Amino acid sequence: MTDVPSPSVPPDDLNRHILCQMAIEFPLQEIIDTAVKAGWGEAEVLTAIIEVADNLVLAHGSNSELDALLKALKRNTE
Repeated sequence: MTDVPSPSVPPDDLNRHILCQMAIEFPLQEIIDTAVKAGWGEAEVLTAIIEVADNLVLAHGSNSELDALLKALKRNTE
């Protein structure tokens, strides 16, 4: 699989989001191509990627919320 390059700009750079998209495009395309070669339909693969990404975002948000709650609880008990 193609390596993902490291960020070339600081986190507050306005172009960072688009640069991240560009960085993951080729590795993601390789995953899509591999799945299609394995017999999955391209639209099916793209839909699956969207749904997996959505689930990961939801899980990340839930984890962040849980971390914030645990920190607040810890502060209240100290």
